[in-house]
Amino acid sequence: MKTETRVGIFILAAIGIFLYLSINIKELRFDKYQYYNYKAYFDDTGGLTLKSPVKIAGVDVGWVESINLLDNGKAEIIMRIKKDNKLAKNAYATIHQDGLIGAKTLEIDPGSSATGYILPGGVLAMPGKTPASVGELLDQFRDIAATIQDITASIKSVVASRQGEDNMRNALDSIAKASNRMADFSETLQRTMKNNEENINRMLGDFRDTAASLKSGVPAITDDVHNVAGTFDNAGKKASGAFEQIEDTAVQARDTFKEAGQVVEKINNGKGVIGKLINEDETYTDLKKTIKGFKNYVGKTQSLMMNIDMHSETMLRKENSKGYLDLRLRPNSDCFYSFQIATAEKGRITEDTTYYTRKDSNGSELSPTDMNIPLWKKIEFAEQVDKKVQKHNDIMFGLQFGKRFNRLALRIGLFDSTFGVGCDYYVPLETDKIHWITTFEAFDLRGVNRLNDTRPHLKWLNKLFFAKNLYTTFGVDDFCSKNEANPFIGGGLRFGDDDLKYFISYLAPAASSK
Repeated sequence: MKTETRVGIFILAAIGIFLYLSINIKELRFDKYQYYNYKAYFDDTGGLTLKSPVKIAGVDVGWVESINLLDNGKAEIIMRIKKDNKLAKNAYATIHQDGLIGAKTLEIDPGSSATGYILPGGVLAMPGKTPASVGELLDQFRDIAATIQDITASIKSVVASRQGEDNMRNALDSIAKASNRMADFSETLQRTMKNNEENINRMLGDFRDTAASLKSGVPAITDDVHNVAGTFDNAGKKASGAFEQIEDTAVQARDTFKEAGQVVEKINNGKGVIGKLINEDETYTDLKKTIKGFKNYVGKTQSLMMNIDMHSETMLRKENSKGYLDLRLRPNSDCFYSFQIATAEKGRITEDTTYYTRKDSNGSELSPTDMNIPLWKKIEFAEQVDKKVQKHNDIMFGLQFGKRFNRLALRIGLFDSTFGVGCDYYVPLETDKIHWITTFEAFDLRGVNRLNDTRPHLKWLNKLFFAKNLYTTFGVDDFCSKNEANPFIGGGLRFGDDDLKYFISYLAPAASSK
């Protein structure tokens, strides 16, 4: 198969992949006539981006069409929603986020139909609601931690000091003595009732006999006396039960105060979580460091951006083609890391060295001067033979660190499995429909990937974007070489952080439904 045919197949496959991905992530849409436009206003969009999904009760019903900043400082969001979903006049929108670093979505509460419906193209009368950001939640958590520190410091100043410890010990001693006295009093009272139980019963029996003797003479008085006797009898039983309850209460109170004393003693000794918070400053310091580290981690995770770039280069003078897949991670807006896989039809050169040592029958090393042989045969006795082998369709790797300075970016690291440097410059144009990035790279500084040429590999590459994700390439490869200088053309695809998040969020519901 000719090189031109393979390059054509590659470009058609790349365009097919681009169209497939664009349609699947809703970059290209042919069903906009099935949707109505609506508007909503927010004080803060909270990181919402174009093409973010619009949902009602968790079900996708549209997407965010545009986000505009108004003169009054508010953000205007224009969304497209399926015609089947009508919005009431009290409908409102809320920005949601799936997890800490998940994609942002616009959740719509359709409201009550009793209030009437909004006409297509209308504005949601209720103001949009933006959820609290992770940073605000961490700030509140930090305030809670500071409040805990103040409380523990107050408890520590009261309890952990020498005077506070003495006061607490004296109070517990006083409580213990009071409970002991109550227990002794209840025991004495119970013992007294028990010792005089016969006398009390005899006295109650006398009352009953007296009441019986008076029953025939004075019925009314007899009845009263009998009632009084019954009352005394019940009172005696109730008093005995009450004293038993008092004794049990006193015993429980004494045990409770004893356990409280043990708890306070453990706190003073720095045992348990509260004890460590009161007596050890390191515990609070570790908690504070943990919260700060978690906040920094969340901040770095949210600021991490990722781009995937793949493009081809078809040489015009010699039959050769190259393909590149580049993954770029940006922890912040100024620095980035690039992981690259490259393949070339022509491949690269690998060098092997073979060493020879010839000896005679006695084990002595031979040299060409020891033998009467022609000069043209002396090469057979060379001690070292260098072999260079070219591997076609070989895979090469790149790992680079870059730093941005406004429109200029500098890179250093591995280029095609060799050390090198590069610079990228964003060329300013008068139109926003086309973007141009020109690149110069210098690698393979000793020419190990070429035959009979030790000059460095210099490359000029241009990327001309005529769509958000689609661009064409052109330039000159290895233009400093004696024999390998070659102009090239090609094309490529690039997907940014927003595209990848949207694509992942699109695939997640499909994966969960299986």
